Amino acid sequence: MPLKIIDPIRRYNFLEIELHGEISEEEERFVIPFFPIRRKLTLWDLEKIFLHASSAPSIKGILLKIRELNIGLARGEAIRRGILELREKGKKVFVYLENPGNIEYMIGSAGDIVFIPPWSLLNLIGLKAEVTFLKDALDKIGIEAQIKGLGEYKSAAETFTRKSMSEPHRNMIDSIMDDLYIQFVKRISQARGIDEEKTKCLIDSGPFTPEEALKFGLVDGLGYESDFEKKINETLGYQLKKIQAKSFIRFINVKEIFRFIKEKIKRDAGIIALISDSGMVTLGESKGSGGTKTLGSQTLLKVLRKVEGDKNIKAIVLRISSPGGSGIASDIISNQLKIISEKKPVIVSMSDVAASGGYLIAIGARKIVAEPLTLTGSIGIISGKFIIKDFLAKLGVTKEAVKRGTRALMFSSYRGFTEDEEEKLNQIMKSFYEDFVKKVAMARGMDFKAAEGLARGRVWTGRQAKDNGLIDELGGIKESIQIAKKEAGIPDDISPFIKFFSKPKGIQFYLRDRNIIFGGKLDYLIENIKSLKNEAILTLMPFWIDIN
Repeated sequence: MPLKIIDPIRRYNFLEIELHGEISEEEERFVIPFFPIRRKLTLWDLEKIFLHASSAPSIKGILLKIRELNIGLARGEAIRRGILELREKGKKVFVYLENPGNIEYMIGSAGDIVFIPPWSLLNLIGLKAEVTFLKDALDKIGIEAQIKGLGEYKSAAETFTRKSMSEPHRNMIDSIMDDLYIQFVKRISQARGIDEEKTKCLIDSGPFTPEEALKFGLVDGLGYESDFEKKINETLGYQLKKIQAKSFIRFINVKEIFRFIKEKIKRDAGIIALISDSGMVTLGESKGSGGTKTLGSQTLLKVLRKVEGDKNIKAIVLRISSPGGSGIASDIISNQLKIISEKKPVIVSMSDVAASGGYLIAIGARKIVAEPLTLTGSIGIISGKFIIKDFLAKLGVTKEAVKRGTRALMFSSYRGFTEDEEEKLNQIMKSFYEDFVKKVAMARGMDFKAAEGLARGRVWTGRQAKDNGLIDELGGIKESIQIAKKEAGIPDDISPFIKFFSKPKGIQFYLRDRNIIFGGKLDYLIENIKSLKNEAILTLMPFWIDIN
């Protein structure tokens, strides 16, 4: 007798999704062995929810409640695209924005009807990029940064060595901001049916009181959350019967398993592995969570090798969110992807950022996919050290060294580079930089000169990277999976099972608020200082570019 699943979704006509804070690429759980408790929806969960809701006959639409988010523009674009695809399938999307800023509004504006509460400002005020410089702070505590980047745009070192942006750094930021702003304005203009020039004028006149937002057509109604649902009931003419997103995703996952079993019985259904990892690239194991997580080479390599050896897995999608970090770790991971790509297709899907070491990892894949609003590129290196002699002196600490070998103290933090050591460091940096550019040239089918013209540490948006041949396609996880399916030769009439690799093991505790005082940025700084101490070469994008 054929196995049937009773579809509980038939009892509901609307799906309710609530978004707030971090929307992680990876699963974060409070985990006790044998009793895993899921904490929050991942971006992949949302992709699946949008996909299945669009084809569920009983689901007529979605109530999307967006509170303050802690995500980048690329993740915002992925969610926004999901909303538009739902609407294309005839589903209604009603959006409640509690305290919207630029990203929250960019997402929410894609809905059919947008509500905000009576005392909520619409903070649609344009994009900004803030770059943090630490030279004066380091001077005050007696730390000197002898750090340099190879490539005029490799401005990560400037965070420690300057008080303001160099001219190439400013030109790069201007280029990024111009492209992001053009895309940002276009999305709001299309969503709200307002001319692009008028949209720019409106942004320049923000922020908006609720009444102003309503008057200018930026929202469709004002009211509290309870008013929002009453208004929807009136609009629809029938009673809402909601299913929560977490319940919906649980049913989707069960349904997918049963579907895969049926396909497997009939024929070779195939599996596509979706591996997600994020954070600054380091040697060793991944550590931390949220904004302070690191992408450890050994942790990712273990997963990649496990997937490589599984004959049922036909292709791999590696989702990356990383500004780079350890040059050694990035190159090792990239090489492993290249080896696997010769046996089965590997597609890299870029999130908010996949730059410098993150981009070096990506070129090991067969294809690279990025969001139009992703930050990528930054092909270059930095090196150097921090001199802490004066800092230690303030603490009453002195050091003496006994050496054997002319350059034994080259990377000592107690003195600066000699002229001979600096010449040697320049030689090393040039060698690694040229190797990085050669790898890019080979992977992207360019000659060295063309690749070097796109390198020099310059950061590009996803759209610019596509135009320059640094990536293959624009899109998100779903588009990457479709490319992986095609590359693996999986027939069109087969829907492969997506196996998600991002599950913590053992007991893990996640702090709810890691942004007290300095937050994740201080942790990020400390991690990079430690990396400079342990490694000569880093592949890291410019520090602390906050775009929102």
